Amino acid sequence: MKALRSLMKKVSKGEGGFTLIELLIVIIILGILAAVVAFNVGGFLGAGTEETAKTEFATMQTAIISCMAACSAGTVSTGTAVTGDVSNVTVVAGVTPASKGILGTYLQSTVHGYYTWGADGVITASCYDGGGKKCRYSAGAWQACESGTCNGTG
Repeated sequence: MKALRSLMKKVSKGEGGFTLIELLIVIIILGILAAVVAFNVGGFLGAGTEETAKTEFATMQTAIISCMAACSAGTVSTGTAVTGDVSNVTVVAGVTPASKGILGTYLQSTVHGYYTWGADGVITASCYDGGGKKCRYSAGAWQACESGTCNGTG
C-alpha cells in the first residue's frame, strides 16, 4: 500500500493544472474574438435581399423586352405586375392572353415585388418585398432597403 501511495505522489507531482487567472484570460480572449467576428459578419446581413431585388428587377425588365421583341412591338401598354403569378399579365396592347404577349411566358417563377413600366417597356418603379424588408426603385435609382412590406404599389 505504501508503494502505491508513493507512486501516486510521484505521478501527481509533475501534473499541473490551469490557474483561475489563466482560464479567465483565455475566456476574455475568446470573447474579444467572438465580438470581432460578430461585428464583421453583421455587415453582410440584409445584403442578400438587396441583391435579390436587383436580380428580380433585371429579370422583369428582360421579360418585358423579350415580350416586346416576340410580338414585334415598339411600344407596350403601361402596366403593373404585382406579387404572385403574372401569367395573365398582358404587356403588349391588343395582344390576347392566348398569344405570346403574356409576360408570364417569359418568367420562370412568381414575382415577389411590384413593378410599373412605361410605354417604352422600361420599368419606372418597383418595390421588392423580401420577407420583412422592402427595397424600392424609383426615379432611376435604388433606395436603401428598409424594414416593412410593400403595400400594393410600394
